[in-house]
Amino acid sequence: MMPSSLRRGFQGLAVASALMLSACGGVGDGIEPVKSSLLPLGGVEGAASTKAYTCLNTSLQLVVTFSNGARGDFSSRAVWRSSNPEFVKVSNADLPVPGQEGSFYGRGVLIPVAAGTSTITAKYLDFSSSIQVVVTDPTNVRIIPAEADVAVGALSDLSLSADLDGVTGAIDSLATWSFVTANDSVATIASATGLITGVAEGGPLSAKASIPGCTASVFSNVTAPVNVSPLSSLALTKEFNDRSQLLVGTTERITATGTLANGKTQDLSGQVTFTSSDSASITFLVGSLRNLVFASKEAASPIDLTASFSYTISDGDSSTTDPTSTPVVAPKISITPVAGTLSKVTVSPVTSDIAPGATLVLKATGEYTTTATIPTQDITRHVTWSSADTTLVTVQTNSGTVNPLAGVAQASSTAETGKTVVITAANSNATAQTSATS
Repeated sequence: MMPSSLRRGFQGLAVASALMLSACGGVGDGIEPVKSSLLPLGGVEGAASTKAYTCLNTSLQLVVTFSNGARGDFSSRAVWRSSNPEFVKVSNADLPVPGQEGSFYGRGVLIPVAAGTSTITAKYLDFSSSIQVVVTDPTNVRIIPAEADVAVGALSDLSLSADLDGVTGAIDSLATWSFVTANDSVATIASATGLITGVAEGGPLSAKASIPGCTASVFSNVTAPVNVSPLSSLALTKEFNDRSQLLVGTTERITATGTLANGKTQDLSGQVTFTSSDSASITFLVGSLRNLVFASKEAASPIDLTASFSYTISDGDSSTTDPTSTPVVAPKISITPVAGTLSKVTVSPVTSDIAPGATLVLKATGEYTTTATIPTQDITRHVTWSSADTTLVTVQTNSGTVNPLAGVAQASSTAETGKTVVITAANSNATAQTSATS
């Protein structure tokens, strides 16, 4: 599996406060500040309290409102104070970033130290705003996958996750990666991303994730074994295994699975070269969507698809294909593109409960007027998703492209329990609705 910026979801580490509001001057010509309020990262402006997690830095913004209605982020001009720095520290651009000599966290950045409660206060001119920060320890801190089997010459991406008050979150952006005992002749690991390159058969090596400056016990001994083995074979599987046809204008995911000499398997979908026997009828998409095939026109006979894997050479900073290696080729599979007209869309589940901060996977099924053997197909990636109230529930839409994450709804971490939001899946030919209750 190739690294994906989409997966690295926890963006709490702030070396310099990110401006979410324009830092307008607002002073002069009789215009003056009239009030201030604090905005937690990912929270609600003016909230009485917010949550934080040990060793997972976050930030606050001081929002100042002026007499003419203008608003600005004045975090960098405020003086910040924590009532209990043994639980959470707050930076006045004076707290050093671990491992980065001469670098300091921006003003308003919170460094949670231990479980407990502290009041954070920001003062600007005669204005003072406070918020209570409740720090708890993350639970179930783990590396995903728990054990990595990597083909020689292949890449494997590790991630770091934790449960934050019952909601699983990725905290990769904060982690530094290494092997407990390095052995570059077997595998290398990128310190910033956790990307492993298999060099030669061997292992297990113990991959370790740590957070700079963090001494909390919940982050100690977070490791995963890594084994490297030669690739024996490669096989392709289709997303819609119950059918041999694909409706024109839609896509299907093709997964390339490698079987290693040690009997384990690895998903190599992002690392193989896919080919189609008729790219005018069925073509593989490129970039992050490279394992999706698109049916562009009807064909009278099945189209053959295959893939090949070539070894990767890494110098620690970049990776290239080894031109001297013999590719491993997968047996072909076939898909026949057929024409059809979309007549109806249904969404499942029809109704669902979703906890604050949690996600819900929605599916859209299209019913077609067609000669296809099966007249229905999953079209989750091919409808435009929308939420009736994005302050409570957001939903990934296709954004004009074939988005693998389309249909994933997420409730706000501050969503009011008992509220129902209607979610719509729309296509130029049909529309369907579902609802999510937080």
